Amino acid sequence: GGTSNDEVEDAFLLKPGTKQKQIACGSALLFVALGCLLFFAHASGLSFLPVGSEDISLWTSPCLGFDECPEYPLPYKNQEWPTAYELSGKFPDGFIWGLGTAAYQIEGGYNMGGRGASIWDTFTGTNTLGMPGASCSYCCKRAPCPINPHMQDGHTGQTGNVACNHYHLFKSDVALMKSAGLKTYRFSVAWPRIIPTGRFADGVNQDGVQFYNKLIDELVEHGIEPVITLYHWDLPQGLLDPPHVNGWYSTDESGKPSGAIQDEFVAYANECFKNFGDRVKLWITFNEAYSFLFLGSGWGKAPSIEPFMDMSVWPYVGAHNVLNAHAAVVDLYRKKYQKTQGGKIGMTNNQDWREPMTTNPADVAAAERSLEFQLGWFADPLYTGDYPPVMKKLFGNRLPSFTEEQKDLLKGSADFFGLNTYGTSFTKFNPNTPGVDSAYAASSTVDGSYVLPRGQSTWLYASGWGFRKLLNWVKRRYGNPDIYVTEAGWSIAANAEQDGIHDLQRVAYYANYTSEMQRAIQEDGVNVRGFFGWSVMDNFEWQMGYQERFGMIFNDFAFGYDPNSPVSNDAHPTGNQIRTRKHSSCWYEAVGKRNAVIRPDDPASTCVTSAIFAGTYVDKQHPSKRWTIEVSKDGSSGSLSSSDQDQLQVSFSYGTMIADFSAVQGQSHVAGYWNKATQSVNWGDGSTWVQTQAT
Repeated sequence: GGTSNDEVEDAFLLKPGTKQKQIACGSALLFVALGCLLFFAHASGLSFLPVGSEDISLWTSPCLGFDECPEYPLPYKNQEWPTAYELSGKFPDGFIWGLGTAAYQIEGGYNMGGRGASIWDTFTGTNTLGMPGASCSYCCKRAPCPINPHMQDGHTGQTGNVACNHYHLFKSDVALMKSAGLKTYRFSVAWPRIIPTGRFADGVNQDGVQFYNKLIDELVEHGIEPVITLYHWDLPQGLLDPPHVNGWYSTDESGKPSGAIQDEFVAYANECFKNFGDRVKLWITFNEAYSFLFLGSGWGKAPSIEPFMDMSVWPYVGAHNVLNAHAAVVDLYRKKYQKTQGGKIGMTNNQDWREPMTTNPADVAAAERSLEFQLGWFADPLYTGDYPPVMKKLFGNRLPSFTEEQKDLLKGSADFFGLNTYGTSFTKFNPNTPGVDSAYAASSTVDGSYVLPRGQSTWLYASGWGFRKLLNWVKRRYGNPDIYVTEAGWSIAANAEQDGIHDLQRVAYYANYTSEMQRAIQEDGVNVRGFFGWSVMDNFEWQMGYQERFGMIFNDFAFGYDPNSPVSNDAHPTGNQIRTRKHSSCWYEAVGKRNAVIRPDDPASTCVTSAIFAGTYVDKQHPSKRWTIEVSKDGSSGSLSSSDQDQLQVSFSYGTMIADFSAVQGQSHVAGYWNKATQSVNWGDGSTWVQTQAT
């Protein structure tokens, strides 16, 4: 917030970075010498080799781990990155434009409707006493419950207890999505809402099934296609009770991954396919396994508990179990449901682009290792049946092995390539430090005087050209699969509505990214089939609480007191929240409508003011009844009067109207949203008012 239009254009549209010529330094002789040094050190009992590997020949090449040095990635050469973007171009017919959310981030209702505890409830310090599955070894024993120290916003005690209150406001939220022109909505099902303890034998929660059925029906009724993620990090707490039940980290007596909860995940997935698959045609098994396993071992994501904090061991155990669980669920869907339901199923993995700092083969190889050791770690098994060869070579026996049967089930277990991506960094070879991912790579957001613009999040640096390069990398490595970009987004700080809705930085981010995606499709032949922005609305941003805002809709969380929070203060969302569309939402609606790249200053992307509501309306459900809406001069308040002489007071927030219908036997807090396409008001109670005359 607070950034001027000129600053936005400088940072994003006109000058995404300032170029400075770099001279690639270093030579193969350096690595030969280093290889000799390491040979004598190894002979003397010292070891500087990659952990798990005993192959000293790895260090005699400038491209550590590769038999042949990778080529510099195209389509942009080093130091020839764009200084401006071509904000024009159409997308293929049938291209999907959507937005996404996740259950724990928006639903709330954490202890309602039979839902069980999740590991994120425990991580944030939520009062889980008495909840199904909440009697684990490290669970809360007495309120207030402890906050995991890796919860970076722990001083305020913010949780997902209420979040966006979507559990109660889903009808209103669907009305808002419709008014915003949204055609496809990606959301996740909360496993502990369907099977509270995670153990199928303990029973299925029919209240949870009913909630998602109602949500899906509401979406379909309003012409919005539902896309479901089965697992977006909220593991039922009943499946993580070390040392008895170790969740995704389960091993056998020899320390090998055992897949102890795989059958439970398959049973849960079966319930989802059975109950929702008649209306859901796109399924995602796991969202960002890298995040909930690698970062979940002490880098800010749940569970981040001992004994699973050794990042050199446990993420790889967890990944092995997750990949096999994915393959088992896909096998179930294909054998039992796909033919009759006609859907597609895949997995979503995350990766930001790693640009080689120079053309030096060592830097190019370091960037390639960074990509393979994150995205390739999870994507290679889906297409080849095994981990990346370079990863296997450098990790040695530290990386688990798949059986031949597992390889056969994994290979080809994705109908599409799900990709989450946000930013870019520059990467160079770091021979002295393997790093937590053992890639021997160091990243920077600056290459000389070329500086990548940063969002509110400390890790988020934008580069539309980096996005295009990543799409090309996926095309080359995996045989040009159908790609759905399932997340991309930009965070901007905003404590008030006025700061939040004028999000020109976010618009510029999406304009640049969609422009480069269009060029990847049209010029590079990349098979991108759809794009999902993140996210529909501001929500609970994991370990950061509610500090960071990624939404295209500003959410006034109505912060107040929550008795189930671990900290007694007024920093927690409450029930009567108000949503207001940001500039990015109106811009994105225009993009979807035209199926084309849209400039941020395109007149069609302008949001309405509250004055648009002034006029006479017909209620489609009660055609004989007329309503007149009056708006005050300052646009913040007004009144409703009906042909039956009803008089009600209302408040406005740009394209949002809040009314109290309790005087006429209605709800006390109902949101109405202006629908530009139909010149009508979509109300949160399901009704629609069509404007017959503007005043």
